[in-house]
Amino acid sequence: MVLIAKIRAVNASPLRIPFLVTAGAKRLISLRPYQEECIEKCVQSINQGQKRIGVSLATGGGKTVVFANLVDRLRLLSGRGQHRTLILVHRRELALQACKVLKTFFPQYNVQVEMGRLHCDIESANVIVASLQSLVRRLDNYSPNDIDLLVIDEAHHAAANSYIKVLKHFGADTSKTRIPVIGFSATFERADSKALSSVIDEIVYHRGIIEMIDDKWLCEGRFTTVDVRLDLAGVSSTAGDFNIDGLSRVVNTREINNVVLHTYLQKKEEHNLRSTLLFGCDIKHIRDLQALFQNHNINAQFVTGKTRQSERDAIVEEFKLGKIEVLMNCGIFTEGTDLPNADSIFLCRPTRSRSLLVQMIGRGLRLHHSKDFCHIVDFVDASNVGVVSFPTLAGIDTTDVRLDEVTIQELKQMKEDMVLREEEVKVQQQKDRDNEQLAHQKFKELLERCSAFDLTLTTFEDFQSFHKQTILASNGVASAYSSEVGKEMKYLKDSPYPWVRFARDGWAMPLDQGHHIRIYKETGKNDAPSTYAMKLYTELPYTVRQELGMRFKSHNVKKSDDLGVITAVVDNVIKDLKSGPAASVKSFRKYAPWRLTSATSKQRALVDAKIRKVLSKTESKSASSLSPAQVDKYLAGLTKGEASNLLFACSIAPIYPLKALCKALVYKFT
Repeated sequence: MVLIAKIRAVNASPLRIPFLVTAGAKRLISLRPYQEECIEKCVQSINQGQKRIGVSLATGGGKTVVFANLVDRLRLLSGRGQHRTLILVHRRELALQACKVLKTFFPQYNVQVEMGRLHCDIESANVIVASLQSLVRRLDNYSPNDIDLLVIDEAHHAAANSYIKVLKHFGADTSKTRIPVIGFSATFERADSKALSSVIDEIVYHRGIIEMIDDKWLCEGRFTTVDVRLDLAGVSSTAGDFNIDGLSRVVNTREINNVVLHTYLQKKEEHNLRSTLLFGCDIKHIRDLQALFQNHNINAQFVTGKTRQSERDAIVEEFKLGKIEVLMNCGIFTEGTDLPNADSIFLCRPTRSRSLLVQMIGRGLRLHHSKDFCHIVDFVDASNVGVVSFPTLAGIDTTDVRLDEVTIQELKQMKEDMVLREEEVKVQQQKDRDNEQLAHQKFKELLERCSAFDLTLTTFEDFQSFHKQTILASNGVASAYSSEVGKEMKYLKDSPYPWVRFARDGWAMPLDQGHHIRIYKETGKNDAPSTYAMKLYTELPYTVRQELGMRFKSHNVKKSDDLGVITAVVDNVIKDLKSGPAASVKSFRKYAPWRLTSATSKQRALVDAKIRKVLSKTESKSASSLSPAQVDKYLAGLTKGEASNLLFACSIAPIYPLKALCKALVYKFT
């Protein structure tokens, strides 16, 4: 208890002290604040009855240190002299690491190993560090009551059948387990999608890479993505990640390997790289890369699963001593190997596995006196949807961003900027939806006030442009009348005179004594403005008409590129007609009282016949979708003025006005 009190006293210090501090004959170890917090969370959860728990701690966070001290804490809390812990690992390196840390922290413990040729004496052991593969074969040597605490290292593997077999043997395969089960991992994700809930009921503590870097417990990274134009579309997936054979065939090419080499040479020159850890796809891939690097006088070595253990240990030690510049591997150094001197990580194998990416990156982020940054280079392709890269861990879609020596802080700022832009887009989209809803409401009100034939007066491909113009106009926006469509609305639809549209670029209005006025629009070429020409048409007597072969005689009144100037002339034309010898007092305005009265039955019958005739022959999609009920609804509200306008327009052009009207009716009555 005195030792624990001294440790806690050291932990209370605001200084971040390295792991080992000597004090007299005993070695006192100061835990990092987050490690103490993690231990407290675990103890609290177990005391509350939650016995199958998980700890998610980034690579380099010292999970072995945490569970070694947690083992001691729970042993003391048990109050029992004989309290035995089983630490389950799946790699030799993890077993050696666990033994080393336990002996460093608690030399008084009897720590024994169950692995390969090493067999433990269960009765005398305080802590047993067991390889999963060996323990599964030796479970008969263990009584279910031999173990009081079970710790699983790299617990993201623990849903496998072999782990479940061990848990079941010790009665720990359900949430009602007799003994606490604590799983530790840098990431609780499984490639084969098996549920970890069969082993872990709750993750009680999490501290990821980004938080660890922010708090200076891991070194800052500088992240670069290199586009190597990969085509992974044809590579199949196995257990949630790319099939290695197929991946290697795509990635291991002369062109891509040369990009990897030249990228390394560039980064080495820029940053004086000394210790690069490279992850390849398979043995052939790293053999080919090694040969290429060595041909350029680079001391590159590789380790695979087939490398003899003694040779592997020697290569790793030479790398730690700085004698090997580039250490290549395929799936070996993702877990359990401490290489803190690695100042750069080259990710030469794309992955869909977030956990694998975290493990690979984590190899280079441990603090070391020889480096201020770890340079992480990821060889990717913009089109590889689903491939994870470091920006993915920061919440940034890798298809949208390319990195060049970008730090964590810069990535966080990029993410914040992206979130801010997304929020701004959402706000604008909502504003647009609100405005659209308001616009539709206003336009609906406009349609109720506007006759169907009035809708035909403006030139538009569909009603969308007309809708936009009318809303702007109803809101009093000056720019609504700046376009040709806007001017047609202002001077024709909103005119006090009964204009009709008889052609795409032609309008007319009736006068007295067989006269009418037409306006023709001539579209300008090469972005030149359109011009409008007004003509006065006089109907010839029937005998003259037969002799000349023409119905009307016309003469030009006015031509201008300003429609307002053209329509202003109408008053003068009407004034001249009224002052003539056969002048009448008839009102030509569309609001004349007679125009507002209901159409006669004869007018309705005539309009009905014309509409139904054009519907029977038309190929227009919008016109053909007009229903008989909509026609009846239109006829029921028909006025003398609108009937007169339509019949007048049809006297000039028999088909076009009717098609335009049918199109307008579909929109008005839908």
